[in-house]
Amino acid sequence: MGEELNWDNGTARLRAESEQTQDLDYPSDAKVARPNRAKVYSVRLSAEEQARIEAVAQARHLPTSTLVPSWILDRLDEEKIS
Repeated sequence: MGEELNWDNGTARLRAESEQTQDLDYPSDAKVARPNRAKVYSVRLSAEEQARIEAVAQARHLPTSTLVPSWILDRLDEEKIS
């Protein structure tokens, strides 16, 4: 079918592209938008729990602010109540 993309190759390619274009301006017709997320949750974690989250985020090359909400949304999908 075509080149199969695995996580490591895709991540490396995106990182390389990001590094090459990091100083360029956004196109004039680009619209930067965030999902309509107005609610902020504060969660108390031990130092060990926080370190574990940061280690996972670093291993996946993601900020913790992206990783944690993705975990919550994934779990919500699993917990769908009809």
